[in-house]
Amino acid sequence: MFRLIIISLLMNGTLFSQIADSTHQKSPSKAVRAALLLPGGGQFYNGQKFKGGLLISGALVFGFLYADYSKKYSDYSGDDTLEKARYLKLRNKYGWWVGFVYIYGLLDAIVEAHLHPFNKVMNEDLEKSKVEVSKEQ
Repeated sequence: MFRLIIISLLMNGTLFSQIADSTHQKSPSKAVRAALLLPGGGQFYNGQKFKGGLLISGALVFGFLYADYSKKYSDYSGDDTLEKARYLKLRNKYGWWVGFVYIYGLLDAIVEAHLHPFNKVMNEDLEKSKVEVSKEQ
C-alpha cells in the first residue's frame, strides 16, 4: 500500500507542482480530478498546501492503522473473542476515517475552486469612478 502511494506521488508530481497564480481562475473539474487521484490533491491544486498536507497525512495514518488492525484481526488465534471483536471494531473505525478524509478532501476541493476569485472580488474598491476603471482596463 505504501509503495502504491509513493508511485502515485511520483507519477503525478507535475500535477501538484503548479505555481499558484491568484489571477488564474481555478477549474473545479481539475480540482476534482486531483482530489480523486489522492486525498489532498485538490487542495494542492487550489494552492492550499498546508490543508493538502494535513489531508494526505491523515489518510496515510488512518490507512496504516486500518491495515494494522486488519492484520491483527486476521492473525488473531487466541480464545478471547472480545479481543478479536475489538480488532474488528478498530479496523472498521479507521476504514471509515479513511473514507471520511477522502470525501471531505473531494468536496472541499470543489468548493475552494469555485470560491477562488472570492478574495479578489471582495477586495475591489467600490468607490472607484468609472473613469479610473476604464483607465485600468
